[in-house]
Amino acid sequence: MSFLWDFFQQGQIAKGQATADQASLKSRNNSGDISRLEERIDTLSLATHAMWDILSKNHGYTENDLLSRMEEIDLRDGVKDGKLSAENSQNCPDCGHRLKKRRSNCYWCGTNLSDGNPFTG
Repeated sequence: MSFLWDFFQQGQIAKGQATADQASLKSRNNSGDISRLEERIDTLSLATHAMWDILSKNHGYTENDLLSRMEEIDLRDGVKDGKLSAENSQNCPDCGHRLKKRRSNCYWCGTNLSDGNPFTG
């Protein structure tokens, strides 16, 4: 009877280890995704500041002009939610799986989905 119990326990331990390994892999992937998102945010912030500097200094636009245009763009999809209306998904160019448009890489095959443009993807 002890043999069966030991066999069962070893199975449970192996199952637990597999779950821990999967969690560790997912954590590493998420960490990489977070780093890429932080880089994109930094790039977008820099580009936004540069554009605002040009527009306000060279063309005389005011903060009210900016806020008004932001609201106009936000409402293009009929919902004032602080988000751009864009198709929410895309197909991976390599494997064809459907993915959320904001992903930086395909979670099926690992293909990099970023096109280098700070205003897309």
